[in-house]
Amino acid sequence: MNEPRTTAVRFALAELPEQLAAFAARWPQARADRRGLVFRDPARMAALRVPLLAPRVEPFEPLAAYAERAEAPLGSFVLLLLRAGALAVGYWDGAELLDHRAERRYVVRGHGKAQPLHQKTRGKSRYGARLRLQNWRRLLTTASERLHRQWQQFGAPERIFCGAPVRVRAELFAAEPPPPFRGDDPALVVLPMHSHRPDHRELLRVHHWLGHGRLELPAVDG
Repeated sequence: MNEPRTTAVRFALAELPEQLAAFAARWPQARADRRGLVFRDPARMAALRVPLLAPRVEPFEPLAAYAERAEAPLGSFVLLLLRAGALAVGYWDGAELLDHRAERRYVVRGHGKAQPLHQKTRGKSRYGARLRLQNWRRLLTTASERLHRQWQQFGAPERIFCGAPVRVRAELFAAEPPPPFRGDDPALVVLPMHSHRPDHRELLRVHHWLGHGRLELPAVDG
């Protein structure tokens, strides 16, 4: 059986109230999914994915209930991108970027495998390997210390968006000092998207993505 065809449209955060009103007028029974990421009509023919910078959606929340609070002002948030050898972090208050940092360190072997993972699979260490591990630990410390500085200067953000592999997140929480939030922090949002190697440009690209939603409607045959 063929899947129904859909048409996808991206929209900015400022357009969210208008998009919610139009979606609710056509599908008043729409509810959020169990992850609180997307509203779907009862027949699952149409979907509205809310920008992640918008107020959080509760799992299974009725669209009409969410629409009543969707125009809340944008608060403070941190965007953290972390992968082997690269870090990018920014602290926003609303639309204003208050602080940011991007850094790279040599932690990847010639064939592309990150040294921490290589150590776990091979076990032997030479000078180059020790240097890569040392750089990785320093990068984790840099990330954690920068976050602590932002917390102290601007206060704890309302949300923390983190783009990092599961293993990298675990190593960040085990860093010295540990970051100013825990893995089970209610403010923490793991990005449901792939990010490229972190740098300032990638930080801004992901920030732009966070501020846009996606509307999927049944395609109209011409």
